[in-house]
Amino acid sequence: MRTPRATALRWAAATIAAVSLTAGSPATASPSPLKWTSCEDRPGFDCGTLTLPIDRGDPRLGTFEMAVARHRATDPARRIGVLVVNPGGPGESGVSFTFGARWTFSPEVLARFDVVGFDPRGIGRSQPVRCSTGLVFGGPGSHPGDAAGFERLREHGERLHQDCARHTGPIIDHLSTDDVVADVDALRRALGESRISYYGLSYGTVIGQRLAELHGGTVRAMVLDSVVDRGVNAREYVASAARAAADSFEEWRRWNELTPSSPLHGQDVVALWDDLMAKAARGELATPDDPATLLTVHDLGNTLTTIAYLPDWAELSTWVLSLRETVSSSAATKSADGPESLFPSPMRSITCADRDFRVRTYAEYDALTRLERRISPRTAGSARGNNAITGCLGSPEARTPQRPGVMRTSVPVLLLNNRYDPSTPHEWAVSVRRQQPHATVLVTYEGAGHGTYDRSDCTIEVSDAYLTSLALPRDGFSCPVTS
Repeated sequence: MRTPRATALRWAAATIAAVSLTAGSPATASPSPLKWTSCEDRPGFDCGTLTLPIDRGDPRLGTFEMAVARHRATDPARRIGVLVVNPGGPGESGVSFTFGARWTFSPEVLARFDVVGFDPRGIGRSQPVRCSTGLVFGGPGSHPGDAAGFERLREHGERLHQDCARHTGPIIDHLSTDDVVADVDALRRALGESRISYYGLSYGTVIGQRLAELHGGTVRAMVLDSVVDRGVNAREYVASAARAAADSFEEWRRWNELTPSSPLHGQDVVALWDDLMAKAARGELATPDDPATLLTVHDLGNTLTTIAYLPDWAELSTWVLSLRETVSSSAATKSADGPESLFPSPMRSITCADRDFRVRTYAEYDALTRLERRISPRTAGSARGNNAITGCLGSPEARTPQRPGVMRTSVPVLLLNNRYDPSTPHEWAVSVRRQQPHATVLVTYEGAGHGTYDRSDCTIEVSDAYLTSLALPRDGFSCPVTS
């Protein structure tokens, strides 16, 4: 990989209803200008907070403080404006992402823009969602094998949501993309900017798409990197996630075949993997560092697709080799329960505010899991697909379900995607391009991993030309794989 950003960060629709408000109410009043101070222990960066309403339709719920960070343009005489950034997740800190701007963006972008990141509501330093650690990590298995297991998972989801609400407060019901987009526009006004440029990664592309729909006139340029398709239903989501997992497995197999330095070079990687999956299915596969901890087939598949975010195929091959040599122990142990602690856990609450493809019955769930296993049997489907159909069990219905709208920016939006992305499949970017034929241009990096901007000199040059000069590549432009 070219930058530490890749290692640090890739592990990875109804329009807002009009509300009658009196002039000067918290929902319509311009936010106060940001007061910047030097960030503690972060020389060269500015930090601030923006006071925003929890619910723009109900001032009685009060406000929260949104944390913001800035890396000022290094060449003020050539400064273009502000580049607002969001690293996705949902749940990643835009403030921390900004602290890594020098290793993420090119010197040219850093020279021309103030890079401004924020922790969205419910995340990081902005009134984070907090839940009891025991409930976050101690629930039933996420792959139920029967109707009773499915019901246990749903009941656990209800308890978890209630627990998170108790520890977080009323903001937990106001974490939708539309809420965040309104916050981004408030940030723009607090910065004193008539227009901003925007870079969104992964879930940050959902925020970007909605920003372009609701406030397109305030967008100078927009790069959406690793694109989420808001138009897929549950079946389409599961199927596309499984195809992405199968692609990741094939990329890893091919890398081992072509790379003499691989610890598995020259070996039958497919047979080795199939043997490990069979052992896991029988409950005979242990982790190398703890022989008492058994791995499931879903653990294997999830590890592969998680490492594919970078990708670090050498790490995966080394891990697989260590699994083959590990002897399991039957003396499984369980750690003693300690005092209740809280764990920041925003992803579920944010996702479920937007995602409306709830699975209602075990039969429906079982049909979807059979589909994903048919598509990608060697990874047992996709952990991301499974989470999409089980992760919101027990949560309230989506408040603002996301649907494709019309993006209205003066300059087309630049879409970036890797050909073999384990998290946001390339087909999603193609779909968004088709939904927005006059508002987008798609550039593809012909390799694996999650996140495209800094994959190669080619992807950086194309993106920078667009951000700095509004120069668009031809649609369908392709950047070759680099080592």
